[in-house]
Amino acid sequence: MDKLKPPHELKIAGGNLADRWERFLERFRWYLAAVGEDGSEDKKKVAILLTVAGAEAQEVFRTFTYEPAKAAVGNQPAVQVETAEQFNTVVRKFTEFCVPRKNVMHLRAIRVSHPSTR
Repeated sequence: MDKLKPPHELKIAGGNLADRWERFLERFRWYLAAVGEDGSEDKKKVAILLTVAGAEAQEVFRTFTYEPAKAAVGNQPAVQVETAEQFNTVVRKFTEFCVPRKNVMHLRAIRVSHPSTR
């Protein structure tokens, strides 16, 4: 297993982005495990994710915003809630971007007005 080929880039435009993201993330996690990087620090995993995901995903990444740090209070130190270097946060941000929320009320209305969709 000299060199493993990373998954194909994530294509953002057109088609079913939610499905493409879920498949890409699955393949990416396998890739991280196969190359021994699944236990790496978050900053490195984010860098690998963005490199493998490609230019379109990198442009999307640049649009993400993160929860601001909480100021120190009394003896409690300041806390950074989210950063662009936290792997799980970045994955969640991509998931939120790629997988649209379902409007449950809208779906119910469709089922009521179109019984064949049940």
